[in-house]
Amino acid sequence: MAERQGFEPWVQLSPYTRLAGEHLRPTRSPLRSEYGHSILIYSMNCNNMAQRGPMPTNHLKRMRDTLKTRHDVLRLTREFFYERDYVEVETAHLMATAPPDPHIDPLEVRVSGKGPYFLHTSPEMNLKKLLRLGHRRIFEICKVWRVEELKEVHNTEFTMLEWYREGSCKDIMAETGELVQWVAQHLAGTEKRMFAEPFTVYELNRLFRDIMGFDPFPLGRDALFAALKDKGFLGIDDKDDWNSLFFKVFIQEIEQTLPKDRPYFIYGWPSSISTMAKKRDDRSNMVERFELYIGGLEIANGYTELTDPAEQRKRFDDDNRERERLGKRQFPPDQAFLDSLRMIDHDCTGVSVGIDRLLMALLGKKTIDEVIMDRLIV
Repeated sequence: MAERQGFEPWVQLSPYTRLAGEHLRPTRSPLRSEYGHSILIYSMNCNNMAQRGPMPTNHLKRMRDTLKTRHDVLRLTREFFYERDYVEVETAHLMATAPPDPHIDPLEVRVSGKGPYFLHTSPEMNLKKLLRLGHRRIFEICKVWRVEELKEVHNTEFTMLEWYREGSCKDIMAETGELVQWVAQHLAGTEKRMFAEPFTVYELNRLFRDIMGFDPFPLGRDALFAALKDKGFLGIDDKDDWNSLFFKVFIQEIEQTLPKDRPYFIYGWPSSISTMAKKRDDRSNMVERFELYIGGLEIANGYTELTDPAEQRKRFDDDNRERERLGKRQFPPDQAFLDSLRMIDHDCTGVSVGIDRLLMALLGKKTIDEVIMDRLIV
């Protein structure tokens, strides 16, 4: 990309990014302005622009088919939740603050010189505010935005399904499998045999023991570093914190051994990367959280919700300190969100699903370009 007056490329590698929730991935930071704020440079995908001449007939047909398939997935998803007594809701996309996640950056918006405001990276906080009204089951399908590097399976703007219900992480994990199976069964063009059987559930600490020969969860940073050195694991250095070490192993070793030909869940994630999830009663360094993978691609992320406002504020403070260390903007806590947690009078659980990635998985597509109409390249 050519340099532009007033801006300079920011190419420091950031260790994480996520899509549907809190799954981290290696990425590169976006451009930054001289004032240190994230900015976006927009250009249209020329593959879809009129000045390139008329589109081939087969390309137009693929676009029509994609549009119809997206409609069918959204329709089937809504039918699934309506039959289970869920209430469909809408929440605000524009927020005065944002979750202080160290590795998710929101798009900034200014209105008539006022701001900054932020486009939501997830409807999570606003949906949880609604739980205080007494509805036990709610869902939303909406657009969300995240400042992330353009990749084959990432887009700055994408479609998210998120829902909440009474119960625990394992309750909603089972329901997530049922949703995917329901959509796959009724959607044309899917490999139905791939989704016919119940999805395998892998315990994350057990995967580490089976593949690496040790459980990382009881280990501190230095002990984990030493264990990896003893194994001859490459690509780690003295600057890596516990989370960085964990995800380097997960991405390079654990993921590579898991099946690509069938869906599966991974359950039991580190509490250090799960700011809004409830800790497990038996292991305080783990949370009640799962992720769904299809074809090796992360599709969904869910957990039992943390509803203790004091603990949630503490975790937000910890995240803001990490953002400060990384040289990023800090976000004041959303007091209305914290107050709402106090008013939730039941155990609840939630999950988010990346609809675009789900489409990719259901149709066997390799890039997100194949399921998004008129993609905006950022």
